Amino acid sequence: MSKYDLHCLKHLNEIHARLFDHRPILQGHINYFVREFEEKRNDHEIERLKKLNEDIRDMKDELLPQSTKGMDLFLANLTAKLKVATEVCNKVENKENSMDTEFLEKERVQRKDEWIEFLGQQAKTCEEIDEEFTEQAGILARHYAELEKNLKTVNSSVP
Repeated sequence: MSKYDLHCLKHLNEIHARLFDHRPILQGHINYFVREFEEKRNDHEIERLKKLNEDIRDMKDELLPQSTKGMDLFLANLTAKLKVATEVCNKVENKENSMDTEFLEKERVQRKDEWIEFLGQQAKTCEEIDEEFTEQAGILARHYAELEKNLKTVNSSVP
């Protein structure tokens, strides 16, 4: 290649770069956008992320182990209480099963018979009271009938 060709090629490269290579312009726009974005935001997102990272680290290092210990203690206590409650339930069940059911049934039958006898006595007493009431009502009716009869005879004998 000749010197002239090299010179033309150099100029063509410059023209091509000016026309089609937008990197410097884009880089300027990108830098401007980033600068504007950072100024408006004032790194709020970075501060928030740092704070969030600290909070998560604190939770992981302090809160999680404390919660785990607390849950272990609570669950151990709860398990012990459940075992005691289960034992009490089993004792009650065993006591119920060990009771003589025949004895209880006999007692129920005896109480039922006593109740029936009591109701019979009450009915008998009511009948006796009703009979005595009827008898007394009859005596009073005869007495007043006799008094009325005497009153009529006395009234008819008086002139």
